[in-house]
Amino acid sequence: MKKIFFSIILCSLSTFLLSAAEPDMPVPQDAIITISGSRITLESFISQVEKQTGYLFVYSKQDVNVNSVLPVREGKKTVAAFLAEAFGNSNLKYVFENQYIVLTYKAPEYSTVSGTVIDAQTRKPLVFASLYIVNRGISNVTNGEGFFSLKFPPSFVNDSLRISFLGYHPQTFALKDMINKGDKLVVALNFVPTTLPTIMVTPQNAYELISRALEKIPNNYPLEPMQMTGFYREMIRKGNNYVTLTEAVLDINKTSYGRMYGQDQVGVFKGRGSVDWARIDTVFVKFRGGINSALQIDVAKYPFLGTNVPEINQIYDFTMEEPVQIDGKINHVVGFKQKESVDDIWFRGKIYIDMKSEAISRIEFNMNVEGRSDAANIFISRRPVGFRAEVLYATYLVQYKQIGGKWTFDYSRTEIKFDSKWDRKLFKNTYTITSELAVTERSDKAIKIPSEERVRSTDITLDKVTDFQDEGFWDDYNVIEPESGIEQVIARITRQLKRRAQEQ
Repeated sequence: MKKIFFSIILCSLSTFLLSAAEPDMPVPQDAIITISGSRITLESFISQVEKQTGYLFVYSKQDVNVNSVLPVREGKKTVAAFLAEAFGNSNLKYVFENQYIVLTYKAPEYSTVSGTVIDAQTRKPLVFASLYIVNRGISNVTNGEGFFSLKFPPSFVNDSLRISFLGYHPQTFALKDMINKGDKLVVALNFVPTTLPTIMVTPQNAYELISRALEKIPNNYPLEPMQMTGFYREMIRKGNNYVTLTEAVLDINKTSYGRMYGQDQVGVFKGRGSVDWARIDTVFVKFRGGINSALQIDVAKYPFLGTNVPEINQIYDFTMEEPVQIDGKINHVVGFKQKESVDDIWFRGKIYIDMKSEAISRIEFNMNVEGRSDAANIFISRRPVGFRAEVLYATYLVQYKQIGGKWTFDYSRTEIKFDSKWDRKLFKNTYTITSELAVTERSDKAIKIPSEERVRSTDITLDKVTDFQDEGFWDDYNVIEPESGIEQVIARITRQLKRRAQEQ
C-alpha cells in the first residue's frame, strides 16, 4: 500500500481583541527631532522617534521588516519630514492616529495574465509547463490543470512572455496582447520529435527499461551520504489569494541510495512565515509534513510510485513515448498509468530516463484522485464536524542533476487542490497547497542532524519555522514574494547562503 507523508489539517477558529493602555499625548507632527546613525534601520528609527515624541508605532511583524535600512540621513527635521523621507518611496505607508503612527504594507500594483497550456494534438493540459517574462526574472509554472496566472508590474507590459514544456516547441507572446483576454486564453504547444543518433535505438519494452533503471540505481546515484543545503517554500491559497506563506533554508543529510540506510534527515537553519488573517474565516488550513514529503517523493530512493519494485508491474501499465532532450541529454520517456483492474488510488504520469546512463532524471506524476470521494481521507487527517472536502487534483514533480557522474536529487514540487464546504452553507471555498524544495549546495562532508533538531513528518512547517526566524538573515529580501520563481528567490539570498557555506 502506498505511503502518504503529509496531511492537511483543518482547524476551527475563534476571534479575540486585545486592548492596550493609552500613552501620554505626543508632541506635534511639526516638532523638531534628531535622528542619528550612519546606517539607520527601521528598528532604530522607530526607537528614536518614540523616545523623542511620545508616539507609538503600530505595525504587523509579518509585513514589516524592522532590520531593513531606511533612506534616512541623520540630522534634525520635523517628525513629518522624517517620516516622509523614510517611507515616501516605499511600500510602507504611514498614518497618524491620535497617539499612534500606524505602518501598513501596501502591496504594489500588478497586472495579470492567465490562461491554460495544452498539447496541440491531444488537447490535454500540460502540467508544470514553464513560463517567464524574458529578461525580467518573473516566472511560474502551470498547475495540475494546465492553468497559469502570472502577475507583473504594469511597466513590463511591453515585454514578452515565453511558454515552454519539455519536448514541445516554445512560444513567445507580447504581454500587451494577452493582458485583456482574462483566463480564456489557451496556449497550444506542438510536440517536436527528437532525432536520435543512428547508434541509439528506442527500447520496445517500457517495463524492461524501467526495471533496468531501477536495477542501476546503485551505479547511478550516490551510495555515500551527502550534505545538502535546500530552500523550501510552501504556499496555501484560498481561491486566488494567498492565506499562508512559509520559507525555510534547510540542512539536509541525504542518506545512501542503497535503500537500506535509513531516512533523510532534515533540520531548519532559518525560516519565516506569514498568515493573512483577514482572508481566514471559519477554517484554518495547515499543511503537515510538507518538508519531509518534498524529499520522500524522491522515487529513486523511496518506494517507487507508492509501492515496492517487484509489485509495480501488477499496478501499472507502461508505454514508450517519444524521447526528449533535457539539458542537452537525450532522454527516453515512459508513460505509466494505473491498471483498470486496480481499485485503490494510485498514480499516472511520465518518467524520463537518461539514454546513456539509464538513470531516472525526472518524473512528473498525478495521484488518481479525480472523481474519488475517498481521496479526501488520504490527505485530510483532521477536520471539523460538518465540514466536507473534495480533492480536485494532486500533482508532483521530481528532478535530478548529474554531478561528477552521479545523479542527485535537485528539485521537487507538490501541488494539491481541493474544494471545501460546510454542510449548512451554500457556497464552497477552493484551496491550493503548493510546496517546492530546491537544492542550492552539495557537499561530500555529511553531517548527521541531532535527533532533537530534525524535522518530523508530523511537523507543520508554518509552526516549525517560528523557532528559526531571523529577519536580519534575509537582508533586502524582506517580504515573501510568492509570485517570484524559486530560482529568483534563491538568487536574492545567494550572498547569505555563500556566507553561511564559508562559515561551515
